[in-house]
Amino acid sequence: MRLRPTLILTAALAGLAFAMPAADASAAERLVIESDQSQIIVLPSLPGSVVIGNPSIADATVEGNKLFVHGRSFGTTNLIVMDMSGKEVAHFEVSITHVTSNTVALYKGSVRESYNCAPLCESELQIGDGAVYSALVIEQTKKKIELATGTDTAKSDAPPAPQ
Repeated sequence: MRLRPTLILTAALAGLAFAMPAADASAAERLVIESDQSQIIVLPSLPGSVVIGNPSIADATVEGNKLFVHGRSFGTTNLIVMDMSGKEVAHFEVSITHVTSNTVALYKGSVRESYNCAPLCESELQIGDGAVYSALVIEQTKKKIELATGTDTAKSDAPPAPQ
C-alpha cells in the first residue's frame, strides 16, 4: 500500500502542530519602568477599561489609544487592557525599578539617605530612607512648592493644585 504525498504532508504538518508548544494568548508582555517615570504604549484600539493589579506600584492614564503607564513605587504588578466589548487587547507584567547611575545611598548606621549626584549631590527621597531625613526632604519640598506657587501647603497634606 502506497501513501499519497498529500496525505504524508498532512500527517507531517499535524505532527508538527502537536509538537510545537501552544502560544499562550494571555501571556503578559514585560514592561520595565523607572520609578517616578512614565512610558507611552500605543494600543491597537480605544480601550474600554484598564485594570492595574496594585495601583500603589504603577498607575495609568488613557488618552485616546495611548496608554501612559507611570511608575509609582518599587515592585511588580500586572496591567490588563480591555476593549469596549470587554475583550482583552493587552496584558503587561509591570516592574518598577530604580537603576539610575546617579543615585547614591548614604548610610549613617542603619539609616539611609538618598541623593542624586548629577553632577552635584542633591536630596532624592526614596522609599526606605530614614524617617527624619524623609520628613526634612518633604518639608523642604513643600516650602519650595509654596514659594513657587504662592500657596500654603501647611493647610493640607496634599500637594497644591497645578497653577
